Amino acid sequence: MTKLDVRRRCALRWNHALVPNALRNVQDVRKMTNEFIIRRSDDMRAEITSPTHRFVVDLIARECSCNRWTLTGMPCSHATALIQEIRGLDIVEFIDPCYYTEAYLATYELRVNPLMDRQLWEHVELGYTVLPPMSRRPRGRPKKNRIKDPNEAKRTKRMHKCSRCGNWGHHKSSCKESLQAIEAQGTQALPKQPRKQQPKRRANNKKTTSTPGTVEGSQPHVKGGNQSAVGVSSQG
Repeated sequence: MTKLDVRRRCALRWNHALVPNALRNVQDVRKMTNEFIIRRSDDMRAEITSPTHRFVVDLIARECSCNRWTLTGMPCSHATALIQEIRGLDIVEFIDPCYYTEAYLATYELRVNPLMDRQLWEHVELGYTVLPPMSRRPRGRPKKNRIKDPNEAKRTKRMHKCSRCGNWGHHKSSCKESLQAIEAQGTQALPKQPRKQQPKRRANNKKTTSTPGTVEGSQPHVKGGNQSAVGVSSQG
């Protein structure tokens, strides 16, 4: 609603018969006609020669062999050169009416009526309930991904950086660079730290390292005597 009103009020300030974009295009095309050579066959037909190509212009049929006039509705540079060559012709007469200011005003002359708040709407009893349309579930597994537009830009895959060698495109687990190459590049690659091994539990019975019949850390057993006798004999 607001856009229609803004464009209509802007068009009321235009003084020329053409819209500003069409008028700007005509001024740009007139600057390109200095290098053309015009060879007229009659009053409304001519052969226009440029430094690289040659075209045929017919003002009665409003056509040019370059087909730009037919596609856009505005005279091309070749047709403009012939129109300027003939005295009494105005280029505005050969432009499609859709580029006129009157056509622009006619496009936006309609108004959109303003709408009051929903709470002020008049409540109407229809006498029946509008149900959703009858639908049947299609065969097959339902799609999870939405249908993308053919002109929609595809999302690029995210690149991963390896924390081992510093290169892009792979992870540390799949890195194939050698340590010599990594050290030559001067990357901050740290070697993998070994896991701390927990000490194994020892058995209750200690292993003996002395002769059979003796236990490590204990005195040998002597038959027929006591410990005091053994200590005295050892001192003597």
